[in-house]
Amino acid sequence: FKECIIIIRKLYIILYFIRSSISMNETIEEFSRIYKLDNVSEILVHTGKELLVSKDQVIISPGEKLDGFYLVKEGRVIAKQYSPKGSVKIICILEENSIFFESNALFGIPACCFFKATENSILIFVKTEDLLDLLVKDLNVALFIMQSLTMKFYSNLNHADELLFYDTNWRVCHFFLTLAENFGVVEGNKIRINIKISQQFISNLVGINRVTSVRIIQKLKNLNLIEQTNGYYYIKDLEGLKKHMDTSLN
Repeated sequence: FKECIIIIRKLYIILYFIRSSISMNETIEEFSRIYKLDNVSEILVHTGKELLVSKDQVIISPGEKLDGFYLVKEGRVIAKQYSPKGSVKIICILEENSIFFESNALFGIPACCFFKATENSILIFVKTEDLLDLLVKDLNVALFIMQSLTMKFYSNLNHADELLFYDTNWRVCHFFLTLAENFGVVEGNKIRINIKISQQFISNLVGINRVTSVRIIQKLKNLNLIEQTNGYYYIKDLEGLKKHMDTSLN
């Protein structure tokens, strides 16, 4: 079991040095803060206990320690933090087949944020002792856990790059492009973002205040790049939105 922990610790160090040689443009599209994995290990699903959680239910709170982690079987979960002044920062969106709290469970680290269901969801809770046993016996489980950790590692580094090197206009445009990639549905000559989001949600995820968010979104609407109908955003000109985002780099 200790060997598994040592291997995972070394993985973080290796990932850091790999990341230093990769530019943000090469990684940002692949490692967004919308987490989902396609190759979920079925043995994890069968090993864990199925739990039903309601919309807006808090699953984990800051400071909590658990003897396991969760897999999102159905539904959606977000991780969020509150600043000392009460503002909200959304860390990530966890889609079906993603997992959360795995590193905390492995290393006994308390939660640093809230995990909350944004819709009625089905979760699978896997105990730490069962995970450690599977890491030794099943290579696919080990690779699945490493893939999840890798995705989160790069995602957080890329987000730090966004905050340091890219302006608010670029970040909002990129946010809509990321949503289109993950939730986009083609309707005629438009792309519908098939998830209802508010301007406050955008502000909390992108990391800007609501006034700035409203101003940029209104500008994108005036440029005929996006629109909002019945609570859903539509991208009217995908290439135009990409070009407008690139103007922020000049």
